Amino acid sequence: MRILAGKFKYKRINYKKDDKLRPTRNVVRKSFFDTVAPMVRESVFLDLFAGSGTMGLEALSRGAKRAIFVDRAKRSIDIIKRNVSESGCEGSALVIKDDAYNFAKSDLLKSVDLVYVDAPYEFEIEIFLDEFFKYVNPLAVVCVEHERSRIMPDRFGRFVKFKVRNFGKSTLSYFGVPEDE
Repeated sequence: MRILAGKFKYKRINYKKDDKLRPTRNVVRKSFFDTVAPMVRESVFLDLFAGSGTMGLEALSRGAKRAIFVDRAKRSIDIIKRNVSESGCEGSALVIKDDAYNFAKSDLLKSVDLVYVDAPYEFEIEIFLDEFFKYVNPLAVVCVEHERSRIMPDRFGRFVKFKVRNFGKSTLSYFGVPEDE
């Protein structure tokens, strides 16, 4: 797996092959970053359920000023730290070992501009998002990668689903607060 674009283009990403890890496919990453391209530069990017950290590293490669990587698995945190170090972007990266529910109440959520949520497919994502959207910056765009068979609600509090893209078994659902709210 490699970074697709930006200053780290073609940089190899370390990851462990594991039945529990599901790295975001290139076509999905490309679509996501094409969609949010105007917002990435100088943004604070949150890679939640970060796995190997590919999404956050891709954001940093494309000009994000900071990436926050959150995962609860020590193995994932070790891989993310290695990838960040090998990319030379330690000063722009914050790697946090935490459970998503605990992190959902963090003051850091008030500073994020872009969020990528890629929970395990068996995770009860709707229950988590009900809580998460109460704390996240209302100016942020949040993208949730989920199983295509799972239909996301059209709204979580003030955040409204504004775009959906399907990729085989995966779907990206985008949420934001409309300007008139």
